Amino acid sequence: MPPMPRPLPWPILALVVTLHLGAFGCRKRPVSPTESGPIAALRARCDRRDLAACDTLGDRYEHGTEIATNDVLALDFYRRACAGGLAAGCTHQGWMREVGHGATRDLAAAAVLYRRACDTGHERGCTNLGWLHESGAGMTADLPGALALYGRACAGNEGIACGNLGRIHADAEGVARDLPGAMTFFAKSCSHEAWPSCTRLGWMNESGAGTTVNYPEAARLYLRACDGGEARGCANLGWLYQNGAGVATDANRARQLYERSCTAGNAVGCSNLATLYERGIGVAVDLARAVTWYQRACDGGNERACAALGSMYQDGRGTTQDYARALTLEERACEGGNAMACNNAGWIQNEAPGRPHDSARALALYARGCESGNALACANLGSMYQHGVAVAVDLMRARSLYSLACNRELEAGCRLRDALPR
Repeated sequence: MPPMPRPLPWPILALVVTLHLGAFGCRKRPVSPTESGPIAALRARCDRRDLAACDTLGDRYEHGTEIATNDVLALDFYRRACAGGLAAGCTHQGWMREVGHGATRDLAAAAVLYRRACDTGHERGCTNLGWLHESGAGMTADLPGALALYGRACAGNEGIACGNLGRIHADAEGVARDLPGAMTFFAKSCSHEAWPSCTRLGWMNESGAGTTVNYPEAARLYLRACDGGEARGCANLGWLYQNGAGVATDANRARQLYERSCTAGNAVGCSNLATLYERGIGVAVDLARAVTWYQRACDGGNERACAALGSMYQDGRGTTQDYARALTLEERACEGGNAMACNNAGWIQNEAPGRPHDSARALALYARGCESGNALACANLGSMYQHGVAVAVDLMRARSLYSLACNRELEAGCRLRDALPR
């Protein structure tokens, strides 16, 4: 059975965290809820100008740890930490201003805070400022400036910055592609627990990008990422277990990893889990469950899952047959680049029983599927040219399309080509 398709791990994005300049002094502060225990103790220390306690208290309120979430209070405590000279507080305050938590979003203020944090030794501030420069958020995009900031942070062992440098060099984003250099950056990033970099480095070992294929090393890196909570690492490791690449084949272990990945919000994990239930790989065939997982994956943006779900609605497998629902899903997947979905949507538009047909739309869908590499779409498009459906009869064009399908190893394409009159 061929391996299930998986997209490359997504690019590593800079994690951003926020700040406002101010000072300890006379100002009206947000009203605090009733505080007790560790929170009250942190408050007392912060009021005595223990800046680390102010920063920690901001984190507690931001993330709802031991106290109800309160972004306004979190921002105020980060402000107090930053104003007193704690660089980390400036970074955290900057993040909240960047994303608009606790105050109106203000990218210019975020940049000022990140710069203050970076200049006073907090490397994450450099990373986050680098991301603003790279993405052009609130300022003119400046890749050289971003590279300099990422380089400074990476030299200080800030894992996310190293990962961003790896991504830029691996994907040739404004610089010459340098896969060995990217691997070095990803390795350093992974060693500092930036888990998406472990996944990306694992993918390079699995695919042989910039190195020789090394499945065992890929498995080790995916496991490290997965154990660190990186859902894509779990999904990729599951694929290795399913296919026995670098590890002993273990469909049950693959299922567990896909479930973990899917539960954490990774659409590829959900899609691969659905395929196990659809095909009965390591589990009993359960088409209804496959429909559920494909739907979750499709909702998460996985076009392959949308196409598979559309096929199940088209055929009435695991659900009631519904051509309208199937067409919506297949056209969505086709727009997302899934060539087989283009073919399936074309068939529904041109041939599905019990519903209106739109042969002109079918012609366009088959053409898109064929151009994207689907042999069946080429054969179906050839048939429309052969029989003059929504287009003038053109046997030369039909022959060319059947030949293309044949060259893509579709036997029916060869037979249809050979049956045409000469």
